[in-house]
Amino acid sequence: MTRPIRHLPVLQNWDCHQCGNCCTDYWVPVTPEERRRIEAQGWSQLPEFQGIPLFVPYGPFWRRKWRVNQREGDRCIFLDEHGLCRIHAKFGPEAKPFACRLYPYVLVPVGDHYRVSLRFACPSATANKGRPLTAQRDELKEYAQGFERWHREMNPQAHAGSVDQLLPLGQGDWLDWDEIVLFSDEFVRILRSREWPLVRRWLQILYVARTCWEARFDKVRGSRLREFLQLLADAARLELSERPMPVIRPSWVGRILFRNFLAISLRKDQGVRRGDASRNRLRLMAAMWRMLRGRGKLPPLQKGLPEVTFADMEKPLPELPAAAWELLERYYLVKMQSLQFFGPAFMNYPFLIGLEMLALTLPMILWLTRGYLDRGGAAAVEKAVQVIDENFGYSPFLESSRQRLALRILAMRQETERLILWYARS
Repeated sequence: MTRPIRHLPVLQNWDCHQCGNCCTDYWVPVTPEERRRIEAQGWSQLPEFQGIPLFVPYGPFWRRKWRVNQREGDRCIFLDEHGLCRIHAKFGPEAKPFACRLYPYVLVPVGDHYRVSLRFACPSATANKGRPLTAQRDELKEYAQGFERWHREMNPQAHAGSVDQLLPLGQGDWLDWDEIVLFSDEFVRILRSREWPLVRRWLQILYVARTCWEARFDKVRGSRLREFLQLLADAARLELSERPMPVIRPSWVGRILFRNFLAISLRKDQGVRRGDASRNRLRLMAAMWRMLRGRGKLPPLQKGLPEVTFADMEKPLPELPAAAWELLERYYLVKMQSLQFFGPAFMNYPFLIGLEMLALTLPMILWLTRGYLDRGGAAAVEKAVQVIDENFGYSPFLESSRQRLALRILAMRQETERLILWYARS
């Protein structure tokens, strides 16, 4: 039985505006059934497809899969001269590969239901253009049904319907989905409160998270857990309101780990924006080393990065317009409500580790914003969100235990708070 869709992002709109970014930035995996169906559409009989395979294999030979082929420049083979999809134009949207139809939606399995998130790498998502998601329930229900079929065909050994009922909170404690949701609900409540600026709201969330790292929840469950979290949030609010927030440069450890995560977020190894450094192993290693050192010009980890120096990115940030902060608030509300930052939707990260990664995107976005300020404050933040969110939960380099340890170190040393304050300073 297909899980129902619940908890749509109320503040988020989206519709496809045919920018073509997703058709030039990503590989499109297909199931065996999709390959047969698209091959039967007769594309190979057209002159422009002669001698060009529609699909190419990828992955190890013992687990071989297929994806849509690309023309020179990493453009989807089905894009026409206007940047539009030929399959869509000739046979309708239902005839496209399911991965194309679903993007930029993310269906997050949460126990017995799905929550909906979006990939803000899509310009229409960051710009909030289109119909409200609440008006698209029927379409999302169809996507949920199609996703489970697609997942089974892409991963015959896996079971899309099986999601663990207990999840790791941090280290040692395992909670069920209803209890985990209590944490996210409290953090959503903090994010929605506009009494404080967004930076201070994130510091309040991290204050609660720091206490939870050390707490034990074997006897604090259900309604007691809700009361406990509310007390922690109130204590954090009181503590942060009574003491100043000194802006202190992050330590050497914090800066190194921060640039490590920046390198992962900026690295792009496929698509038209593929970084020049990724085409040569030695150049890629040199680029990653330059990121860790944080000196000189930004390395070419992807096309379109600002041509600035690391020193430029350390300067104070000019005051941003209200629209920029509204975008950031919407971004974090969508991620927090959908739970798209831990568990099965995020490489099985524990809740508090995933929360640390989500919090770290704020200084990363503000850092990158500095490089795009010639576009204007709101547009600079919009571009930075698109770039940073692209690899959020999708870069294979985030899967390693080393990155989880790095996030744990940032948390225990409270470096994430320092990074947020440092890169938000004006």
